[in-house]
Formats: sequence, C-alpha cells, structure tokens
Amino acid sequence: MQNQMGHIKHIHDNNEFKSLLARKLIDGNKFWSYDKDSVRLNISDEDIIENTLIYLDIEDINILFRIYPLREIKKVWAETMAIQDNRYKDINRFIAGCYFGVKHPDSYVKRVKTHELNKRYL
Repeated sequence: MQNQMGHIKHIHDNNEFKSLLARKLIDGNKFWSYDKDSVRLNISDEDIIENTLIYLDIEDINILFRIYPLREIKKVWAETMAIQDNRYKDINRFIAGCYFGVKHPDSYVKRVKTHELNKRYL
C-alpha cells in the first residue's frame, strides 16, 4: 500500500483503508487472544478506531481521520481512552492537542473523563 517514500498510494474507498488498518492491527498481534480470521471478519469500527489510536503510528492515525468522521473518533476516544486517563495520559494529551485542536489538553481530557464517568454512573 505504500511506496518507497512512505506516502499512501491511491486507495479507492474507505473499506480499503479500514482493511489496511485492521490488517496492521491483526499482524501486530493486537488481538492475539482471538482467532485472526474471526477478527478479520468481525472487527468493528470502534475497535479499529481505539486500537489505531493506541497502537499504530501517526501515519495510520492520519488515515483514521480520513475515513471516519471526527465526531465518531472523538466518541470512541472519550468512551474508551479518556476515561482511562491515567493509563493513556500522554496519548490522550497528544490526540486532544494535535488531532482535536484543543488548546489545553490536560483540562479538556479531565472534563471529557468526568463527563463520560457521570454518564455511566449517575
């Protein structure tokens, strides 16, 4: 999918991008406890989004933002990563600042975390 310069070759539709990201996650053993064929057939958009943000590189994250709406990525991020801010503190700060355009990522992540936890438990 990539040429020698590291640029993405032309990909015809979003399903090819999703397959590319899913293949990278599967080949990187990010779903090691599951049957690879089953994951390949059943991987959800939410799993692709969350695991790409956590495990793949910036180039792959950029692909993610080309194929999914920002609001969908933010929703998955808030529900899965922001609420675990202690575990993903650096990644959360990076995503909020660089990809969501937040000027004060630490306070933003804290607000999102509080909001998500309140939705679940209040």
